Amino acid sequence: MSKIKIIAEIANAHQGKLTNLKQLITEASTAGADAVKFQWFKYDHLATPDYEWYQAYVNLFINEARWLNALNLAIQHDLEVWIDVFDDWGMELAKKYNSYITGFKIPPTIIQSKFLIEEISKLNKPILLGIGGWYDHEIEKTLEFIKLNTSLPVILMYGFQGYPTKEEDVHLARLTYLKNRFDYPIGFADHEDGGNSLAVDLPVQAYFAGACVIEKHITLDRSLKGFDYYSSLEPKEFQEMVNKLRLAEIVMGDTAVNESQRKYLKDSLKVVATQDIEQGEIISFNKITYKRSSNINGYLPLDFENNLPLIAKCNINKNESIIPSIVTKPKITIVVVARLKSTRLKKKALLPINGVESVKRCLLNCLASEKVDHVVLATSDLEEDAPLTNFTLDGRVKTVKGDPENVANRILKAVELTGANIVLRVTGDCPAVSPEIIDYLIERHLQSGVDLTLPTSSHAIGTGADVYSVNALKKLLALPYPLKYTEYLSFYFINNPQLFSVNKVELPHEYTFPQWRLTLDEDNDYKMFNELYTDLNIGDEPVKFSEIRDYLTKNPRVANINSLVPLKYRDNSDVLKDINDATTFK
Repeated sequence: MSKIKIIAEIANAHQGKLTNLKQLITEASTAGADAVKFQWFKYDHLATPDYEWYQAYVNLFINEARWLNALNLAIQHDLEVWIDVFDDWGMELAKKYNSYITGFKIPPTIIQSKFLIEEISKLNKPILLGIGGWYDHEIEKTLEFIKLNTSLPVILMYGFQGYPTKEEDVHLARLTYLKNRFDYPIGFADHEDGGNSLAVDLPVQAYFAGACVIEKHITLDRSLKGFDYYSSLEPKEFQEMVNKLRLAEIVMGDTAVNESQRKYLKDSLKVVATQDIEQGEIISFNKITYKRSSNINGYLPLDFENNLPLIAKCNINKNESIIPSIVTKPKITIVVVARLKSTRLKKKALLPINGVESVKRCLLNCLASEKVDHVVLATSDLEEDAPLTNFTLDGRVKTVKGDPENVANRILKAVELTGANIVLRVTGDCPAVSPEIIDYLIERHLQSGVDLTLPTSSHAIGTGADVYSVNALKKLLALPYPLKYTEYLSFYFINNPQLFSVNKVELPHEYTFPQWRLTLDEDNDYKMFNELYTDLNIGDEPVKFSEIRDYLTKNPRVANINSLVPLKYRDNSDVLKDINDATTFK
């Protein structure tokens, strides 16, 4: 809450009498003021005998002993004391009783008195600088001079100083302007007719315009029309102003959203599941809606959307609120499945392509994905495959070993190693697997929330990947069926729609080149890759599909080197039938 300082300006309302002065101090304290302000001067130091107000200054004079009495009374009432110094007599008094004083006011009429500013600055107290009526460039010069003399706080005090004050002369807009223009705190000191209701309300309006200090005249009885009566409030009026300002502080509050405001939002729309969601399942838009809910911790729609993608940490029931504690961000792992048992192209994973092993090229491209957390090479626990476990790429790739024939179990081992809830299957015979396509498929998988996402056949063989939700993979392995052909894992999902959801993605045009073969199975594949990587001068680094695309488009001869190599499972109808039969649950 922005606290405002309220100063009761006593000025000359004491009429030169100590009893009035002491009563005014007491009334200011009772009314709730934070401070009182005195004007210190002596008639013959302030003016010449021929000045029209000289005799008034004589009548208003209060001597040093009485001012000390007033200082002690103010301190007893726990009031700050601020002083207007008008002459050298007042300056000497200020020096003598500086320990009693909170700060000094430099009125607009003496703002250009360098002597007084220098003397006040030596007292090392905060300064209220009266700037009413002065132009910006004049204020700027005064501030520059003050800064040369002190680093103590300065508050600019704005307000129309004339009597009477017309409403059109107030210009509260200048408060905000001056505060921003000079980057100083701003206060307000007005001289509105005390009998006008605006005299109580103007300080409140000034507070909302940015004032942090309110200086207001106080008098015992305005009807007596003594000195400074016109713009002064009587004690009860002053208390009314204080009460309104304190209420304004409460209403202003601060920039924080408090608990009461937040509690009201309990009836706001929350994110609610439209179906049962299993642990590990992606929470996509087609599985939620927005409803009112009794769970005050439920995600608000925008918070939910800003936190996507999300994975369920536990089972979520239909109509249950989605709350932060039951969801997590996806952890994504690519598993490169590789062995050295190939008969058509022996130990193809270790064959150098322009000096870099084929499997290493595959791993480098997987590591280039922007959306993947881990890359794991999953091989068998047979001795013949042991060389593959050396491809850790300086610790960037993890390795696991498992059942030679059960690819699914090896993938699950990789998942347990990395804590993944999304896993991609890439075969190690794809040295040109595309990081761009991988990231695109991951994005589509998280949007759809399905069990498996894979590209259609419109892409170049060897550039894509299968994206699985881990809970769906675990579901497959828990089924009471023997799993054969797990190297063709996606067929189990495609052929059993009653158990699994599949999203076949049509890749963007820049990735659709089905006529190209970018997988390594036979000699012609090897020849094509070597020529491709040598011409591109690709060393120990990943290669983007866009680079390959541009090269093969300009060099169709290279693409044709292996264009007639058949794809075993696709081009042999007997093999394809056997795979489909084995992966379909009856």
